[in-house]
Amino acid sequence: MPGLARQRGRRLSVVVDAVLALLGEVMQAGTIDTSALRALLQPILLGELERAEVARALGGERGPEEIARRVQAELDAVATIEDAVRHNRLDAARAVLERAVTIGLPVPAAETAEHSYLARLVLRGLPRIHRINAEREQNHYDDDLEDVLPPLPASSMAVGVPAGAPSGTAVPGAEGQTVIVLAPQAPVPIVMPAQAAAQSSSAEAPVASIDPVEPNGSPVPVRTEVEAHPHSQAAQPAVAAAASVLVTTSPAAVPASPIGVPSAIIVDRTPEATDAEARHQPQRSSPAKDWTIQQAMGEWVRRRQRDTNPFKTASLCKEEERNYRVAAELFTSLIGDRRAVEVTEEDLLRFRGELHRVPNLFGRGTYRNMTGAEAVARADAVTASQQAAVMARAEDGQIDRDNLAHEMRDAEVPRLSMKTVNKHLDKIKGLLRWLRTTMKVAIDRDLLDLKIRYDQKDIGRAANADREAFLSADLRKLFASPCWTGCAGIDYRHRPGSSTVKDAKFWIPLLAALEGVRLGEAAQLLTTDIQLRCFDQEDFTDWDVDLDNPSGPWPRLRRFSPKDEDGVPTVGIWCIDVIPEDGKSVKTPSSKRIIPIHPLLLELGFLDYVDAQKRAGKRDLFPGLRPEKATRAGENLGEWFSRYLEYIGMKRERLSFHSFRHSFDTHLFNREVPDVRVSELMGHAQHGQTRNRYYKGARLAKLTEAIASINYRLHTAMVDGQLCLVLPPGA
Repeated sequence: MPGLARQRGRRLSVVVDAVLALLGEVMQAGTIDTSALRALLQPILLGELERAEVARALGGERGPEEIARRVQAELDAVATIEDAVRHNRLDAARAVLERAVTIGLPVPAAETAEHSYLARLVLRGLPRIHRINAEREQNHYDDDLEDVLPPLPASSMAVGVPAGAPSGTAVPGAEGQTVIVLAPQAPVPIVMPAQAAAQSSSAEAPVASIDPVEPNGSPVPVRTEVEAHPHSQAAQPAVAAAASVLVTTSPAAVPASPIGVPSAIIVDRTPEATDAEARHQPQRSSPAKDWTIQQAMGEWVRRRQRDTNPFKTASLCKEEERNYRVAAELFTSLIGDRRAVEVTEEDLLRFRGELHRVPNLFGRGTYRNMTGAEAVARADAVTASQQAAVMARAEDGQIDRDNLAHEMRDAEVPRLSMKTVNKHLDKIKGLLRWLRTTMKVAIDRDLLDLKIRYDQKDIGRAANADREAFLSADLRKLFASPCWTGCAGIDYRHRPGSSTVKDAKFWIPLLAALEGVRLGEAAQLLTTDIQLRCFDQEDFTDWDVDLDNPSGPWPRLRRFSPKDEDGVPTVGIWCIDVIPEDGKSVKTPSSKRIIPIHPLLLELGFLDYVDAQKRAGKRDLFPGLRPEKATRAGENLGEWFSRYLEYIGMKRERLSFHSFRHSFDTHLFNREVPDVRVSELMGHAQHGQTRNRYYKGARLAKLTEAIASINYRLHTAMVDGQLCLVLPPGA
């Protein structure tokens, strides 16, 4: 049957071309150190952004027409570069790479595979730079420089497909490729090398469903699938049951088949597999013994939530839920998302060893949206680059040879602490124990008895040494810096100037220092969380509160209290309600509390800021701090604060935003405030049967006196009839 033979020949030709193209890409990708090139990408793109900012600074005054022209020019550049990426015209990145060479960046030599790969990375990132420049031309400086890099390609091949798209529908894909929606039919197994299968997919078998095309352009109604070898580790039963698959075609990168059809590059993910919930939640029909670590962790977290278990009295808080999921994602990335019943002692020991390589900023800053393996590769590349620079300086005689070992150690990227490693190990061990005891999964008991966490003595540091506290002198220096005493502008808070911007960056550090609130608690506050509680004077006599004591807080607080019908000031206490309502969350049940507002905050105009937010129709007290790309509320502000400490020369190794809580606690104890009251203000659980069960909380007047006792002796003065933070005398 010659017709059937020709038809099968075409099918075989397309499949073989697809496999060979995939093998070629795998072999080529293995020769390039992509992690080092990605580490080089950020300084290149940030350099382009800074170059444009310098040009604007030196360009003189511009009118509205000139601004509009420049904005349009930036948007036109975006379209040009995206077209270059689509057609793989890498010459468009030549000028940028030449500038990077002139400033000393280690750009690979031209005409090399590394240079081509870096050029494509640059082209993918430049549109974001031009869009930021277009916004900055209009004086919009809300961008975060650490988010300039394009997203990593872990799931870049997963492309959105219109619901119900018929077979053969072409939709735009990532990196200038074309995505075709096809429906598999009778599969024809093709044996692939295990290495190629593992490269093409980490969890699913690579599948392609291809419509051959006749020379006249009419499709041949025959489908073919390419499956991984059944013994390959990448093969999964779920792929064979996929309802549809994606095939991408890239004419510029793949040679055409003998019949003129572009060869297929096999995509390793279906739309269902790219869904985030599918990674965390197991299928209902899947028994517990078949759950992977990711699936089991997702199910465990789901069952511990109060909304799925109404009889649960204490559900997981958002922070703890995140910790569980991060531990599972790290295990999956560093060891593999294998079935829980297949985890061995070697896996756990290897996981512990790999955790020591994860950077301590994992999930934040330049390591945001990275997997554990990607973060380790980035940290190793940065360490190698920094240590190479140290060696170069040593060879030039700029570093004493006796100090070389210290300089090399300082050039290393800090990794996870022992405490954090223990936290991730405990989460995985706890998951395995739950699978055995509750879900009756055959987890090896010896695995549960294996001691893998570190003892306290192995950590080498006491718990109170994890972070450093701000001394009172540090706080006086901090709040006398430009952000609070006068800066050059909203985007230049570290430079002295005449502007005082009272927003989240102004108020939240003061709230942390004077109220002891956590960063996430302050970032989630609503305007309705600032409330006035009024009392009669008789309510204070039972607790020996002297409202007329001139050295107490009450004369200062009465200025902000309302008056009664007779015009007599009432006794009012302005408070902050830390409550898990309206989409907010707290760290622990004891974190729900009421905190009186320090008189200094009221005198600095905090109530005026609250009223301004209410008049503007804002529900959030500090808009823009809810999680979007960040994993926790206020995370971006915490990173800004760390950079600000560097700008003003106060950054130390264990000094961060959370150091405010250490200062608050230490200061109250030194003021001889009872520890039960300190715990109540900080939102900590009370210890002991009497306090934990029977103690109902201190009177609000006593909490107010405790808060008002905080006095860091910050430098203040009256300016235009209003109290302000100022530079110290003689500064």
